[in-house]
Amino acid sequence: MKSKIIDQDIKEIVKEFKQPLSNLSGKKILITGGNGFLGSYLVDIFIEMNKELEHPCKILILNKNEITEKSRLSHLKEDKNITFIVQDIGEHFELPKGINIIFHAASTATPTSFLKDPIGTIDSNINGTRTLLEYAKTNPVDNFLFFSSSFVYGTPNPKFIPTPEDYTGNVNPIDSISCYSESKRFSETLCSIFFREYSIPIKILRIGHTYGPGLREDKAIHEFFSKSINDKVINLKDSGKAHIGFCYITDTIRGILKVMFNGLSGEAYNVSNDFSPISINNLAQIIGELQNNNTLINPNYNDKEDKSIKYIRCLDISKLKKLDFESTVSIEDGLYRLKEHINEVGL
Repeated sequence: MKSKIIDQDIKEIVKEFKQPLSNLSGKKILITGGNGFLGSYLVDIFIEMNKELEHPCKILILNKNEITEKSRLSHLKEDKNITFIVQDIGEHFELPKGINIIFHAASTATPTSFLKDPIGTIDSNINGTRTLLEYAKTNPVDNFLFFSSSFVYGTPNPKFIPTPEDYTGNVNPIDSISCYSESKRFSETLCSIFFREYSIPIKILRIGHTYGPGLREDKAIHEFFSKSINDKVINLKDSGKAHIGFCYITDTIRGILKVMFNGLSGEAYNVSNDFSPISINNLAQIIGELQNNNTLINPNYNDKEDKSIKYIRCLDISKLKKLDFESTVSIEDGLYRLKEHINEVGL
């Protein structure tokens, strides 16, 4: 569901990118996973921009489930410039001709989902990507943006933190969640082959840990807000010393648009911010303080093999910054915005 915070976010982005967005007049845009966390923001941006276009862009949203009143894009169910397509991205499907821009954002995206359906995770990543690439091979497009993930780096050597795009990764192929990381890696390989062989204007987005309105329920930040609001206690699984570079959704979306309009085809770009990573413990503390309800934070120091101590995840965005990108939303400001969203529409 849309909130005042989402509306503010969308209008700020449209204002910043108004000039390049105006070039989308009359274009047909496909967004797979368009009702998802990132895809829905892009949809709202294009619909907001349509208000100023003489020839509005037409948006095809391919989503696994039907749009209901509780869906993120429920406010657009009757928009005449949107076509909703119910389709499992991992299965065979066909698309109408004339699509100009493809945002391939559909994917299973949480460890809980990976473990529940590893084969489906692989199918949605590899089969879906191949189908879209085959379409673009015979139906030339202006832009093809593939949503990959920082998971492709696996567990980086400490020498490569922050992690740059030329780090080739440290992934255990038989780990339980490698169904996701390895299928994303292979999807990147597919994209690079189709770029070289058929000149499809592929741009690969290695998206870091993103949070904000619409965040999935099984993500840590959503869980922490839920525990703080409902129980006034946040129990951590370990000491909470792991450090992660969290990026508010508007900075992620701004990074995506910078790559779309200014990036080079055939290249991979890290998409995140360049603020210092924050420990899980401190993250929980900030969320508890935002609720102002004396939330108790309980780290678990009983695990003798606490792997969180050496766990650091953050991306080097030097390459993105060369496209004139600057980080804008701190962790404190981003969490406050998420709190305001939750206050309005609930968890």
